[in-house]
Amino acid sequence: MRISTNTIYESGGSRISELQSNLNRNMQQLSSGRRILTPADDPIGSARALVISQNSALNDQLAVNRKNAMNSLGMAENVLGNVTTSLQSVKTLIVSAGSGVLSDTDRGYIAKELQGYLDQIIGFANSTDGVDSYLFGGFSSTSVPYTKTQGGAQYNGDQGGRFLQVDTSRQLPISEVGSMIFGNVRTANAQFNVRANPSNVGQAVATASISNAANLTGNNYEVAFNNSGLNFTVTNKTTGVVVVPSTAYISPQTVTIDGIDINLSNSPGAPAPNDKFSIQSGNQDIFQTLTDLINALQTPASSPAGKLDLQAALNQANGNLEKSLSNVLLARTNFGMSLRELDELDSSGDSVGVLYKQELSSIQDLDYAKAITELNQSQVVLQAAQQSFVKVSSLSLFNYIN
Repeated sequence: MRISTNTIYESGGSRISELQSNLNRNMQQLSSGRRILTPADDPIGSARALVISQNSALNDQLAVNRKNAMNSLGMAENVLGNVTTSLQSVKTLIVSAGSGVLSDTDRGYIAKELQGYLDQIIGFANSTDGVDSYLFGGFSSTSVPYTKTQGGAQYNGDQGGRFLQVDTSRQLPISEVGSMIFGNVRTANAQFNVRANPSNVGQAVATASISNAANLTGNNYEVAFNNSGLNFTVTNKTTGVVVVPSTAYISPQTVTIDGIDINLSNSPGAPAPNDKFSIQSGNQDIFQTLTDLINALQTPASSPAGKLDLQAALNQANGNLEKSLSNVLLARTNFGMSLRELDELDSSGDSVGVLYKQELSSIQDLDYAKAITELNQSQVVLQAAQQSFVKVSSLSLFNYIN
């Protein structure tokens, strides 16, 4: 069989190119430190490495989410710690205000101090997480949760909660609904808290119910009978406006104001002169409680009836503050539990991340001793092939004749 010169060159060049390619691949492996440069090097290993890389990237993103959640929850818990301190200071002032040696002027000073605490707590309720997202507004993270009003503060947020994915199968709340922390102070089991004035001596009874929820204001009202007990007025105590002028009393009687039906009746007897009834929402927030307390302290209480009114207002404010403190402490407990869970998930995530890296290393990383041996072998084989090609390509009949 005769082999043409063209065939010799083609086969020799092809072999040398193949050996050169192997040598280049060995050099690339050494320079990159990776055994698998393309999926063709190890299809199964490449597929496994892709899955592990995706899981590792997801684990890294969850770690970032956990860090963000820790920041938000830590800020929220710190804010509520400040709220707790403020409410405890308010309780101390309530005890001081109940002292019988204080004058109306002294109680006015306490009212001014309480006004400062009210503004301070509204500021805490409008705290952000450091990136302009409000902590206590529900889903409405870009709207100010509370705006100050004449009766305290109005909640502008919603009842939703914001969650972050902190593990493959776990979401954690990173905010709390403001109305659940600063509101939700039950003053009565009914829709309204109707209280007879401590100085009442008559036997009339007052109740209240919702007539039109759209017209409710959340303000406080007072039903007051005149000196004869035959006429009564209704005053909005929050605004100071008389909403029902002097009206003759007939038992039973119902008056409707601002979405509220106020029912008056002789049960079993008639009202006495100067009897009064206060009407408040059965579910208050801490801002309304503080506003009511401030108004009570600014009202002169030099007469025996005035002192009874003041003591009743202080007792109710103290009870409301206890409920509000419970709400705040419950929220702090929830935040603390979430922070502890995040610590545990972070530790677990770090361990999983190490395992992913180890498995990727076992699949992708290069065995340098083996790679250097293969490189030297490739170099020797390439040199031998090149030298052989030179000798084989020089063989011809003319060279033999010469």
